[in-house]
Amino acid sequence: MDHQEEIIEQVDTNTYKCPECGAPMRYDPTTSTLLCDYCNRIINLSKETNDEEEDFFKVGADDLSWQKETQIIKCVNCGSENVVSKKEMSTTCPFCGSKQVVAYDAIAGIKPNRVIPFKLSLEDAKTLYKKTIKKKIFVPNKVKKMYLELVLNGVYIPSWTYDSSTFSTYSGRLGKRYTVVVGSGKNRRTETRIRWYSIRGTKIVDFDDILVNSGKSLSQSDLNSISPYQTNDSLEFEEGYLAGFQAEHYSKDVKTGFNDAKHVMDPRIRSAILSGYHYDVVGSLNIKTHYDKITYKYVLLPVWFGILNYHKKMYRFLINGESGKIKAKYPKSIVKILALIFGIIIGIVLLMYLVSNYG
Repeated sequence: MDHQEEIIEQVDTNTYKCPECGAPMRYDPTTSTLLCDYCNRIINLSKETNDEEEDFFKVGADDLSWQKETQIIKCVNCGSENVVSKKEMSTTCPFCGSKQVVAYDAIAGIKPNRVIPFKLSLEDAKTLYKKTIKKKIFVPNKVKKMYLELVLNGVYIPSWTYDSSTFSTYSGRLGKRYTVVVGSGKNRRTETRIRWYSIRGTKIVDFDDILVNSGKSLSQSDLNSISPYQTNDSLEFEEGYLAGFQAEHYSKDVKTGFNDAKHVMDPRIRSAILSGYHYDVVGSLNIKTHYDKITYKYVLLPVWFGILNYHKKMYRFLINGESGKIKAKYPKSIVKILALIFGIIIGIVLLMYLVSNYG
């Protein structure tokens, strides 16, 4: 039987049972397959893609398809909510490392229809972190040797992506600067003035895959800092990609998320309008926009959450599980900082001495 056609028993949302030996299987980013670490059995996943998106105007009551198998684990410390099997009682939060987590019944809501699988393995993420901190001058030398002791968790972050056609009407006042010479004699001078003119018109702008974070564990700015993600190339959701990882539950529904998408689209519409004029100053610009042909996808994004504990402080870092783009906070060595400052002072004093004696 072809491995891709094999039917494997799903034990829970994050665990699959190996048909050969019965051990849990996990998704392996290096091979993009389900792998059994005990008997090395490999099972291929479908890797199906399509261009279909959901109609925003047909969003109704939440699909309860996950409710039968899942529950929500909530972290008392950071407030994150994760979708896990009803059989699983996770004791550690993947986002902050806290063991203060509680389980409660909750509707798991709309099931994801897209996923970007992890392409970086755990070892890939550790190696990337090691290479990154080696380039940081002020990181203590001891920390540069601690990468193997890092706590890393692979988590799928919930997100909405939106497509929309927009039609805007606008009116406003723009200004161009010009100079004139006024006065005479000693009072003769050049002045800069503004020549104002009115504008009005319409503008059509189409948007594709505006990405909006819908979870609690990351802010939108955090997600932007490790973006982009190739959401147009995302795969049809298959729970096998979650095997061995966790998935955060969305806290922002699809309609609320579109309001955030508008905050991304509106400045771009403004820029598109202004790009058609030559101006130096914007006096006013009133824009009314109609959003049409709105579609969306619910995409799970791969993120490695890392925690480094050093001198009783926790330093969190994020790694894009698709591209490897990293955002991190690092401990800083006071000794190295003081040494640099002292070196700069010595350099300035020496330079002043040379200038005063040989200049």
